[in-house]
Amino acid sequence: MVSCPGCHESFSATGYSQHLAKTRQTQCRAFLATFRANSNSQGLGSPKNPTLQAGTHSLSPPPGSLEEQDHPILFEGDFFGTYEEADLEWPDDHSGDEEEDLYNDEWEPPAQDNNDEPEPPVPDDDILENEGAEALENREARREIEQCTMEQDHIVIVPYPDAHAGIPITGQPAHDSNTTYGIDAGNSNNIYAPFTSQIDWDVAKWAKLRSPSSTAFTDLLAIDEVSEQLNLSFKNSKELNKIIDKDLPGRPKFKREQIIVAGEAFDIFYRDIVECIRSLYSDPDFADFLIFKPERHYADEDKTIQLFHDMHTGQWWWDTQKVLDRRRPGATIIPVIISSDKTQVTMFRNKTAYPVYLTISNIPKEIRRKPSRRAHILLAYLPTTRLEHIANKASRRRAVANLYHACMSRVLAPLKTAGVDGLVMSSGDGARRRCHPLFACFVGDYPEQLLAAGVKSMECPKCDVPTDKLESNTAQCDIRDLHAVLDALALIDEGDLAFVQACRAAGIKPVVHPF
Repeated sequence: MVSCPGCHESFSATGYSQHLAKTRQTQCRAFLATFRANSNSQGLGSPKNPTLQAGTHSLSPPPGSLEEQDHPILFEGDFFGTYEEADLEWPDDHSGDEEEDLYNDEWEPPAQDNNDEPEPPVPDDDILENEGAEALENREARREIEQCTMEQDHIVIVPYPDAHAGIPITGQPAHDSNTTYGIDAGNSNNIYAPFTSQIDWDVAKWAKLRSPSSTAFTDLLAIDEVSEQLNLSFKNSKELNKIIDKDLPGRPKFKREQIIVAGEAFDIFYRDIVECIRSLYSDPDFADFLIFKPERHYADEDKTIQLFHDMHTGQWWWDTQKVLDRRRPGATIIPVIISSDKTQVTMFRNKTAYPVYLTISNIPKEIRRKPSRRAHILLAYLPTTRLEHIANKASRRRAVANLYHACMSRVLAPLKTAGVDGLVMSSGDGARRRCHPLFACFVGDYPEQLLAAGVKSMECPKCDVPTDKLESNTAQCDIRDLHAVLDALALIDEGDLAFVQACRAAGIKPVVHPF
């Protein structure tokens, strides 16, 4: 052990060096300054006798310091250096604290006495001191979109020619978000429904946003008369979770169905896709940003160079709007984007999940690309089975592809009627429009694209380029003939042999009713 001549505390060799490097005590810092000032004239001390006894005036370097070593070893031991358990400074012991308390977001770093550090940036004058994080995030999104607009001042924008496209329905009452919430909660008189009172709501909000552990929250409510005196509608964490999951309005609940493949049943969990679209479209956080009709953007006044940077600037939305206007004038298109990717969820036993996500292109990409904005909804969990109970490998591969398409067809089935007939939806500002949700885009990596397109591995899902030319940017290739693919799929009723041969000739797998 080493005694510091400044504060007379005892330390291990490494702990003493760290103490002198981090201390704020005047006498200890004065000793270190004196040592450094005299180190050149008096030498760096004897490495053979580095200890300092209390009351001595030796100016030996701190044991283990770089000054003591001719050739210091920077990372001896593990990456963070060599140390003993007693050298570590642990936080004060709080008996009974849960592990989650280590991540309490009320923790503040210790005050710094360095006056030379730069001051933190001052927020803009128009940001209120008590403005919530959600409002700040919305303001940031507006600024990003405004910045994009400023950068595109030279862009020539051509609006969609039909003024009726995307306009609100006249003559129908508009419900704001609060009224809609009350209707969904089943109690339009109680603004805190499904909770009974403001304090009931505030306690639930604190329990979920301030992150106490479930055990700690249950123990708090178990104290005599706490729940009764506060007149809470829940007495433990389990009852609170039940209210949130079943009664609180929000994103749709999951349903479970089973699909039987070769005599074995597999579960699929999914939400109502139309209700998921309605949830995103009516979210008040997105009301100021929603896009209801297509546009064309050009980089020059002659309109010879067209720009594509979001779905509403693309050709698909423009062409689809024209087709829809001939049949149902005044329609609002909701382009639906579906994405999926099998994900490993554990580091052992190779456990995987197969999530499917949904978003809509009416929300600008500057917003929907940010996970923190919650512009995507978890739509479904597909089965992750490899169908190992099917012995034949070729049959197993075909069954896996057909299982994927059968599940996706079931999840996306409600879009057929909703897309053709349309349905009235209210956006977050209460405006009601006749909306047509249309499946516009599928996002996935290469294995997902193979499954969706029904092509074999090591082939391109878009064109007929040979497998050995996949990396070439000069190989001649043609886009796959969609009409030939559809004709082959239409032979499903002609018999198994004719169907398989037609699919092979079209370059796809024999998928029964692809989604």
